[in-house]
Amino acid sequence: MVHGGVCLARLDDGTTVFVENAIPGELVEARLRFAKGRTWFAETAAVLEPSDQRVPAPCRYVPECGGCQLQHVSYARQLELKRGIVVDAFRRQQVPVPDVRVRGMDDPWRYRYRGEFHVVRGAGDSHSAGLGFNRVRSWTPIAVDDCLIHHARISTGLPLLRELVERGGSADLGTLHLTVGEGGDELLVQGKPRRALDSAAVDRVAAELPDGGRLSTEWTTLRWRDRTYRVRPETFIQVNWQQMDVLYDCVLAGLGDHTGRRVVDAYAGIGVLACYLASSAREVVCIESSRVAARLGMLNASVNEVSDRVRYVVAPVEEVLAQVAAAAPVDLLVLDPPRAGCGGRVTAWLALAGPHRVVYVSCDPATLARDLHVLVASGPYRVESLDVVDMFPQTYHVECVVVLERGVRGAPRA
Repeated sequence: MVHGGVCLARLDDGTTVFVENAIPGELVEARLRFAKGRTWFAETAAVLEPSDQRVPAPCRYVPECGGCQLQHVSYARQLELKRGIVVDAFRRQQVPVPDVRVRGMDDPWRYRYRGEFHVVRGAGDSHSAGLGFNRVRSWTPIAVDDCLIHHARISTGLPLLRELVERGGSADLGTLHLTVGEGGDELLVQGKPRRALDSAAVDRVAAELPDGGRLSTEWTTLRWRDRTYRVRPETFIQVNWQQMDVLYDCVLAGLGDHTGRRVVDAYAGIGVLACYLASSAREVVCIESSRVAARLGMLNASVNEVSDRVRYVVAPVEEVLAQVAAAAPVDLLVLDPPRAGCGGRVTAWLALAGPHRVVYVSCDPATLARDLHVLVASGPYRVESLDVVDMFPQTYHVECVVVLERGVRGAPRA
């Protein structure tokens, strides 16, 4: 299986075939969809010899909905496949692979605290509106009554949210952006475009959310390790807030003792990790290009009483990382870039003048391996450890935490 959740097959003449809804080792009848040169794209029409790891997809919208790609695979096998995809990406970029630790979830369902639901007009009858996701390989949405990977607060709120769209959404309302907060009791709701959702309608239906829940349109609160964080719809958060504890535990273990150290948190967002680090670090410098996220990050630092040790630099990491390092030595560096990975200016600076220890958090194995080729295969760093953290069960997405040590060459630890 390759990144994207599809299986790779090759014909005798060397033609490459990517097959959806299959599992490595199965014999399937594949239906060709289209070809690009000597690469064919196909879907599974029938499973002739199924894997013993094939399971019935519990969601009735599979495979029509494009949200999940792996519900037909047992969860244990999903973790093995994700590990293999990461290892393959490293090997393609000639990056030595250490022992890989895979961190799965005890319960790989109902984990998403945030989701974006498309408005589906005329779902059921010409006057109704549904909420759902794009169909597989399509920009046309399908309405759903439930989503098994979203938090129960979102799923139980869907009937009311559909009513909200009908009563208070204008014709150009395209999506509802939802975030669970306040211990699961609150739903933060924002329409896109914002003006397309009538705030008065939100107020009218807010009291009707089941099980004592409530709606908000401006901000909500999430908590992690006895700390409080304000969250707005437009700011990034880890959608799997429960598994985030595992992810950040890997980061903290990789950083080691940060007491009295100067830590740079690049791509810092609203400062979830920074506020924790600042409890014992000398200074945490957060680099963040979004002014909204930076303002919220400073508010979170104040709420958690660490504002004297948290400083935000509002600019792209590529433009200011070297300047931040020139102002004072960087003891420890955390990188958590978007899917595109670090820019070339970041990896070039790291190769020339980066700190002794770097922890790189990535949501894309391919761009991670590309950056590590510069830093490890061709540069001064060594991969000390690699954790594959499953933040997105039932989908092909995966997070990695890589700990890099500078100045050590040679093979990784056994």
